[in-house]
Amino acid sequence: MPDDTRTAGPPASGGAPQESRQDPPVSPGESESEGETGSPVTYLRLGVDLELDPTSDAITYQTSRIHKIENLQICPHLKRLALNANDIEKIENLESTPELEELELYQNRVRKIEGLSTLSHLRVLDLSFNKVRKIENLETAVKLVKLYLSSNKIQVIEGLETLTRLELLELGSNRIREIQGIATLTELKELWLGKNKITEMKLPPLLNLQRLSIQSNRLTRWNDSLFSSCPSLEELYLSHNRLTGAIPEAIGKLKKLKILDLGANAVDDMRAVAQLPELEELWINDNHISSLEAVKALNSMDSLRTLYLEGNPIHANLGPSYRQNIVQIFPKLQQLDALLVSETVNIIQRPLSGKVGATKQKSIMKHNA
Repeated sequence: MPDDTRTAGPPASGGAPQESRQDPPVSPGESESEGETGSPVTYLRLGVDLELDPTSDAITYQTSRIHKIENLQICPHLKRLALNANDIEKIENLESTPELEELELYQNRVRKIEGLSTLSHLRVLDLSFNKVRKIENLETAVKLVKLYLSSNKIQVIEGLETLTRLELLELGSNRIREIQGIATLTELKELWLGKNKITEMKLPPLLNLQRLSIQSNRLTRWNDSLFSSCPSLEELYLSHNRLTGAIPEAIGKLKKLKILDLGANAVDDMRAVAQLPELEELWINDNHISSLEAVKALNSMDSLRTLYLEGNPIHANLGPSYRQNIVQIFPKLQQLDALLVSETVNIIQRPLSGKVGATKQKSIMKHNA
């Protein structure tokens, strides 16, 4: 099941690595301080210990024990700066890189969004896995297309009004309770809000939005306005919430939807899904679907290729015949739960006599059209 802790960028991982060890005497240019454990940590300096090529338009140093952004005047034509998984605490000293288009500071110790006012060409900003508490100081970053802020300490979606060219916004694994502050982001194509504390699935009109994740939140009710506000949705992830009852008929407005993930909720009626002509993947595992008739209501969905249904009462109710029954309903299905339909499924049928050697093994092979 998709997990958007870091769906739109680097994979989710733990905190920034600590380079704590007993180091040799500090060399010229290196700086030394104490880490969180109290052990000495030796930091390396850009342009001193770590080479900067004046002719290069890109700098990449990952897990290099960098503590400070500095000496970038050496590279006046820099377009990409990637200092991921270091120990940087402050965004600073970028005034000499006015052509910068991509700034990646994923997995550092940054506490505040600042120091970006001169970067009028910035298109990508990645501050995921830091300690940012507030979205601020982005007013001049009007060319920003991708903004990654997952795994921080953000509580409110704000400060984005001028980012009208933004196409991707990643805010997973924060402390957000309400979807707000995005009405001006009319070019937005991807919005990732998984693992927050959101209680309502209400969005402003975002006519270009194609991918939306609100999985692992606190949703308890359907809101039909979502389906009207985002008619271009192709992927919708709502797993691991508290949604109950029937999927609303209004979902039929999402005529372009290809992936629907409703796993780990309390849905008991999925008939409305039959209105989605382009749906290719349906994740509705671990819900309250109990009858075969509820599944048969979807048998007209010629586009469906992947179905996750395990963990529902129907799985236990059908017993060993579960897989065979479901596959017969969807002749073009390619994957049921974790197994490809084309794989041979052995069904062991034991006779009532229980005689040794009387076991009959049946192999069911499903070939897709």
